[in-house]
Amino acid sequence: MVKYPVFETERLILRQITMGDVDFLYELYTCEEVLTYFGMSPIDSKDVAVSMVENYEKHLESGGPMRFAIVEKQADKMIGTCGFHAISKAYKRCEIGYDLTPDQWGRGIMGEALSPLISYLFSDKGMNRVGAVIVPYNKASSRVVEKLGFKQEGLLREYILQDGHAYDANMYSLLKKEWLQ
Repeated sequence: MVKYPVFETERLILRQITMGDVDFLYELYTCEEVLTYFGMSPIDSKDVAVSMVENYEKHLESGGPMRFAIVEKQADKMIGTCGFHAISKAYKRCEIGYDLTPDQWGRGIMGEALSPLISYLFSDKGMNRVGAVIVPYNKASSRVVEKLGFKQEGLLREYILQDGHAYDANMYSLLKKEWLQ
């Protein structure tokens, strides 16, 4: 069976999401605070969280999207996820997505977690461009990607549909040559 790489930073470990993480995923994806700008409605059962883990494993076999558990080393506790999706192998591009439990917001965790993921996308996955789609009201998320060197490119009008409402989204991107500088 193919496994995810494991990334370690000063405070974090990024690892494959497993069935042991189902309860955490259910709590995370039913938290209204987390989902406010996420582009999805709350999941309605732990069975959905089980299906999510199964899909992560299935996609790994085909070289598709990956979603990593973000684990705080000191507490040995999962605190969020990050990964990539919307992959275009022909054009060597993808988009990143990420989330954290609200008690971890504002601690610099996400920038620390995304840094090895972005390096992996450029070096191991052969990407030339990594994008991020962020609702304009989510200033904290915009700051995360801007600190990593992403540039805002434009506004995607009514790009995200959540709970029956259409939301605009800012498109950000980071090119491999910018990351390597």
